[in-house]
Amino acid sequence: MQTWLIIVIVVIVVSVLVGAIRPAIRFARSTPPPTPEGWYPDLHDPSIERYHDGEGWTEQTRPNPEES
Repeated sequence: MQTWLIIVIVVIVVSVLVGAIRPAIRFARSTPPPTPEGWYPDLHDPSIERYHDGEGWTEQTRPNPEES
């Protein structure tokens, strides 16, 4: 096999791989990390904290200790 043909094949394979990987990297960078489980200041009422269970906000609240 001629050297130029090997070079062309390598360039094509690398181009395909980069084209497949680039969107995955872009998606990973644009997806924010999940909110860890815990108590957080309520966005609408800073006098309370609201519990996040790692998947979403719950109805559980408690007084915000920093507001006391």
